[in-house]
Amino acid sequence: MLGKRRSDLLGLLFVLLSSWVLIYQITHRLDIVATDDDVYFRNGLNATWRNLPPTQMAPLFSLWYIIIQAFTGNVISTYYVSWAIMSVLPGLGFYALLRSLRVGVPTSVWLTVFFLFCPLNFPLSLKVSVFTMLWLMGGLVVANRTVSPLGKLVAAAAGALLATYGRPEFYLGFILLSILAAGYWFWQRRRQGTQTSETAHLPYALISLVGVAAVLVLWLGFPLAGGRSHIAFGQHFAMNYAVWHPGFPFSPWMHSQEFIRAGFGRDITSMGDAFFLNPSMFMKHVGQNLINLVKMTAQMLQDVLITPWLSRLVFPGRRYLILAMLVTILGITNWKQSLINWRAGFRRDGWFWVCVLLCIAPTFISCILIYPREHYVVFHLLAYIPLAGVLLRDWATRPLLAKQPASLAYIATTLLLGVFLWPHWQTARQPRPRPIAHLLTGLQQIPVQGHVNMIGSVPLLYKLYLGENWNFDFLEQYRPKDMQAFMAERKINCVYMRPEMVAEYGKDTYFAQLVADPGSLGFTRYPVSPTETAQPDRCVLVKNELVAANHSPRIP
Repeated sequence: MLGKRRSDLLGLLFVLLSSWVLIYQITHRLDIVATDDDVYFRNGLNATWRNLPPTQMAPLFSLWYIIIQAFTGNVISTYYVSWAIMSVLPGLGFYALLRSLRVGVPTSVWLTVFFLFCPLNFPLSLKVSVFTMLWLMGGLVVANRTVSPLGKLVAAAAGALLATYGRPEFYLGFILLSILAAGYWFWQRRRQGTQTSETAHLPYALISLVGVAAVLVLWLGFPLAGGRSHIAFGQHFAMNYAVWHPGFPFSPWMHSQEFIRAGFGRDITSMGDAFFLNPSMFMKHVGQNLINLVKMTAQMLQDVLITPWLSRLVFPGRRYLILAMLVTILGITNWKQSLINWRAGFRRDGWFWVCVLLCIAPTFISCILIYPREHYVVFHLLAYIPLAGVLLRDWATRPLLAKQPASLAYIATTLLLGVFLWPHWQTARQPRPRPIAHLLTGLQQIPVQGHVNMIGSVPLLYKLYLGENWNFDFLEQYRPKDMQAFMAERKINCVYMRPEMVAEYGKDTYFAQLVADPGSLGFTRYPVSPTETAQPDRCVLVKNELVAANHSPRIP
């Protein structure tokens, strides 16, 4: 028999092995994508202790990037290091959270591995959400290890406070947990009455936490202030409106105000303003969000709990095997004892469910009022994965199977984990196209002299990767009718040429000449990658005066 520490260590090794497979050769198969994380990264690089990013701009996440950048010294390397770490740490967090709920090691390992390889972990581009979730996890783990209800609430509130500086919405969770903690203390003090020895002590941990929160508000501002919510509401209302009116001639992301004016008659100043302007339209938006949230939650649970193992059962007639497995599980379940166990378990873990629901309450509000986005729905796994864990923890089987040696579970986990990880290992060893990473590497090697004004169809925060002298105009935002006038007005001296740009603007006389003979307009054609040859519809055009006279148009 394995002892508790050895079994925990073995489970941790399983999780670390799976994590290593997950991020193996990440720099050869993951391309760089444009996300809000780039803004937080750039804010961090430009920040000082006297001028930190405001609370709405995730200052703690900016600090995370600064720390990694101090070790790598290269923005692209920092991008990959952060992505890898932010794909591994949540798995470790879920494992710790499940074990703090006394879920068995094999079950904790499998639920953790399923999360690691689900679409809401490694592929999720907004790592600020994962970073924020880690603080919530930490608070919940400490809460589960704390005996007193007041201590549990304070620990969860501390996690929510730290999460606030990744996602400011979680300040609401901090407020709710703090109010409940204070209310619980007053209720306990009143209930105990004359037992002064129990009530004389003030809740020093709670008072200290509230004091820290007050100092942070004075330093970085009130987290729930600012216009983030109604701006996000406008952008995502536009997405729903575009579904309802597919012929509306604007882009939801680039021209959200047009959708707001169409839906509410004018620009809005807040979500409350939108409600009073057109209550029926606002409620239609909320109703659509509820439908979308149910669909996304169902898909998320399928991706996390069903698809990982179901994808390994690929053969003719697998439906019959799955049906047989389901019937077997139903048959071996001791339903009476399971119901007794589940009821007792939920009572025993009641404070955990209170804490986790209050922690993630802001994300439910955001999903319903604004839109159910993946990087908010992922927080709901803090409830769903532990729920799966405790249901399996307290699941009772018939006596025939109830007395099997525990070592069998570890042997089965070892064998099945190898079967599960092998295809992922094979996939991780295969390089994938990385056009943006190659583009940035190539642009870094062009010795530009002066300020660069670049246009293209691939939005990215080029300033972050190339320097403050790089500006980028996304063509979709402007949709110019006269390319020569547009480029003169915007002082464009660099063009990232793509096939879709040639297809859309190829009829413009100036643009057609730029594609066919850039030299006649003072531009030099560069390849977009060191391994490619510059093509008319796939290249970088740079104004001649931007580069050194003796520089070769071939990127080294």
